[in-house]
Amino acid sequence: MDNITDYVRWVGGTDFTGRPFSRVDNIVLCQLSYLDLKDIPEINTEDGKMTLHDAVTTLTNLGFSIRKMAPDDSERFTALVKTAASSKRFGDLYISSFTDILNEEDSIQFSAMTFSPDPDGGWAFVAFRGTDSTIAGWKEDFMTSFMLTSSQKMAEDYLRSRFKTFDSVIVGGHSKGGNLAVYSAAVLPDELFAKVDHIYTNDGPGFCPEVMDTDLVKRANPKTTRIVPQFSIVGSLFAPEIDDSYIIKSDKQMADQHELCSWGIDHGDLLMATDGIDPLADRINRGIDNWIYSVDIEERKRFITAFFDSMSEDGTLTIEEFTAQGTRGWERLLKIVLGDDEGFRSAAASLPDQLFLDGEGKKFTRSGLYRQFRKSDLAKGLVMILAGLLIFPVPEESLYIFVGMLLILATVISIVLTIRKMKKDNWNFQLHLVDATVSFALIATTVITFVKEGALFVMASGIFAALLFACSYNCMARAKKTHSRRYAALLIVMGAVWAVSGLYILFAPENTLKVYMIIVGILAICDGIIRVVKAYSVRHRWYVK
Repeated sequence: MDNITDYVRWVGGTDFTGRPFSRVDNIVLCQLSYLDLKDIPEINTEDGKMTLHDAVTTLTNLGFSIRKMAPDDSERFTALVKTAASSKRFGDLYISSFTDILNEEDSIQFSAMTFSPDPDGGWAFVAFRGTDSTIAGWKEDFMTSFMLTSSQKMAEDYLRSRFKTFDSVIVGGHSKGGNLAVYSAAVLPDELFAKVDHIYTNDGPGFCPEVMDTDLVKRANPKTTRIVPQFSIVGSLFAPEIDDSYIIKSDKQMADQHELCSWGIDHGDLLMATDGIDPLADRINRGIDNWIYSVDIEERKRFITAFFDSMSEDGTLTIEEFTAQGTRGWERLLKIVLGDDEGFRSAAASLPDQLFLDGEGKKFTRSGLYRQFRKSDLAKGLVMILAGLLIFPVPEESLYIFVGMLLILATVISIVLTIRKMKKDNWNFQLHLVDATVSFALIATTVITFVKEGALFVMASGIFAALLFACSYNCMARAKKTHSRRYAALLIVMGAVWAVSGLYILFAPENTLKVYMIIVGILAICDGIIRVVKAYSVRHRWYVK
């Protein structure tokens, strides 16, 4: 499969007079806009301009590497830059008005540059860079779900300024840059919008209808081309309704298809994907969109702000720095997702609910019975005591049967739902490839569990351990909320016992399931008694008053 570097080699000897600007040229220039030019003093002035060939030569002479301002395939990018710089078609293009702004405090990451055969007039291609590896940049991406961002306003100002020099402009961008390209052109006054020859959004997200007037996208539609790979996630968020849209092949897998250097080229044009968007990507996109719409816009704002602010604690600036922190960084995120703020917990829980349960989980948690149960320590305590007592007389063989039946039931339900969905869509297997994959995985797990010796014991033990860890977390969360030091200390001890018991089940030498059942039963009864005593204590104090 050819890529854009192969395209540059093929057309590199022809300038734009001999071969008109194409949608593949747009992809090349949008990728070149990721080139880090901050170390070239001449190009960082107000009137700075330099050909791509001279810029690459200057970087090399100064001892700087050809660096891409994004966390992906740098080797391919370097090869593209060097090939383009040595070609007539791209190497002779002038780069001007290079802008690169990063403001962590205000969550602003904006970068743009202009490519043109003549730096003082004629036509130009305005390229908006996508998100780099900074946390501020990623946060700003998500901010588009509740507000117009500073980058969008900067993009509008940048594009307006280009008409002071150039007669006509083509505007494009990749990822967030695609969003900026559409926005900056769509909001132009009529006299300037008429000078926009074309708009390209390359796997760029659309616009939240709660934030931006969708009529602006309709205005830009006749001049816009949208290009996405098969596994498009970023470019399918609030997917803009663009008539001239294309789905193309990539030589990478899943989310890595977002990288422009992986996009397929066929005889100088896009390599189309006739089978359309990947079903898993489609499922994820629908889930994310539904999640965003299911969370109130103010709650969305609070959650996204807190989430990314926790990532940037301790002076962390980039995604690479965050991941290098290991568990310390993820602990900060878990505090946000699973902390005391009920709104944050609800927002976080809503995402997997929308992705895997189509929002059915939220409907259940909103029911009156569930809400009453959550409020009552007495009800929870009595249920725990009853569950603990009932587990003692249960024969060990019954638990094996229960785990097996649970697996079979989950498998049957998955198969039935998949068949129903496929039947509804005239047996189009491709549309429900994800559901079918889940069903096949459950079938394989069920078969292995029953056929392989000891697999059923491992499965049952894992369920017990997961249950114990969940109860441990619950105790710690309750300890954090309570105002009674004595009760908090008791809960912390109880939580530690739950956790140690879970570790014992996971790593201890093989026992019988009956031993594990007794451990769980005793702990459940103790936890239930603690809840009942607390409920009685609160009621008793109320009665005395």
